[in-house]
Amino acid sequence: MNLILLAALTGCAPDDATVKGDWFAWLATQSSATVDERNLSFDNATVFECSGRGWDAETCDYEGGYIGPKGKAYSDSDRFIGGACPQTNAAGNLNPEDGPCNRDYIGACGEDDVAGFAAECEELQSLEFNTWITDDGYYGLTGDIKPWRTEALLNAEGDLQLTVHVELPADKNNSDAEAQDFRFNFSIDPDFDPLDCLEGEDENGEAYAYVDHRDGSNWVDEWSEDEDGYRIFYLNSGAYQVNPNDSGNTWYLSNDMLSGFGIAKFAAEEAYSRPTDYGHYQLDGTGPSFLAVENHETPDLAGYDQKYAELCQKVGAVCDGVELTDDPDSLTWAEEMVNVLGASKNGEPRFEHKVEKNDWRPIDSTISGLDGWMEVHSSWVRLKSGQTVAEGEKVEGDFQVLYEGAEGGSRVMIRGTFLIDELRADRWGYEILEDAKRKDNKTPFCDGATL
Repeated sequence: MNLILLAALTGCAPDDATVKGDWFAWLATQSSATVDERNLSFDNATVFECSGRGWDAETCDYEGGYIGPKGKAYSDSDRFIGGACPQTNAAGNLNPEDGPCNRDYIGACGEDDVAGFAAECEELQSLEFNTWITDDGYYGLTGDIKPWRTEALLNAEGDLQLTVHVELPADKNNSDAEAQDFRFNFSIDPDFDPLDCLEGEDENGEAYAYVDHRDGSNWVDEWSEDEDGYRIFYLNSGAYQVNPNDSGNTWYLSNDMLSGFGIAKFAAEEAYSRPTDYGHYQLDGTGPSFLAVENHETPDLAGYDQKYAELCQKVGAVCDGVELTDDPDSLTWAEEMVNVLGASKNGEPRFEHKVEKNDWRPIDSTISGLDGWMEVHSSWVRLKSGQTVAEGEKVEGDFQVLYEGAEGGSRVMIRGTFLIDELRADRWGYEILEDAKRKDNKTPFCDGATL
């Protein structure tokens, strides 16, 4: 019976892929279901506490939700970023016998500690892009991607899906705590190629329909020009643009423009992949602009390259033909993640951005659409060039995905490589309704025309 049970348990844990890499999590203390459950230990977590919470002299205690150093924890201040010391009396005594707080206080911090905590909060509050880190207190955790289960499938729509499960050990100090599962998934369309059905005239002036690439080129080919032996697929589901002239006007990417998506669950907390960024416009229309062509009626392309170079330097992306400059007074978007928030391992940065210039797209007369805009990507999957993504085939690649909390302020980031020895097809697949109806009604796309 035990042997049967063991066989059943091992048989229920597919091992479809070899996945290696790192994960980083920043859990928001007041909105994270994972923090609320207290199954995980935060004793060795990096603590970010610059939310404005601190010592309350009236209650003679720290404010609710404060996670900065307390008492003896001041001696371990290296793992605390920011924090607050208790209120002192007029004499500057941290443990007053007669003052507003007539009770003993365990431990103390000196002037250097107070100044250090304040300086760290000033650095976090000065961040330009990752402003979320001061919205709450955060526990920063990291670990290796060592899966206990992997599932790689080719679904009925032809999408490549990889799901990875990593065990998060239970808090040893809590006898009721249970080990948790961190599972992440990404899905890409390996045949992604937006097509348009167009009309033309033959030499006799007769109209006919023909199919061509959207914007005249294969998008993945254009994205992958500088990827050195890889084809890149951006997880751009959910991406939208904001009209810089009217911040209430937004344009979401249509379904046929979406090449990938990711979802994760870190213990009790769900998160979705951060989509493409096209600019951060505020209600008043201000903010970083990723728009290279401002006037689409009479486009001026003279400053396109310069704007591209400036954006690459701003976010810290490695872009062709752009020489990055070191500005000690300003951190790039990537440097904020790596140097301040800790997305590095053994001194190696584990986070980067990719910028797409989009200058190959024909400029039309409207500001909406992708022409004239530049894209900043935090989430993508790359496949080695020359592979066939089909049932039974070997598929190899790498990934970086930044997930954002579905209901809270947490962030999770993964980076690594994968190798699928033999890709499986989904046994429970279903036919695509649009294709089925076209077949039933004998109305093929674009009258059956092909590229």
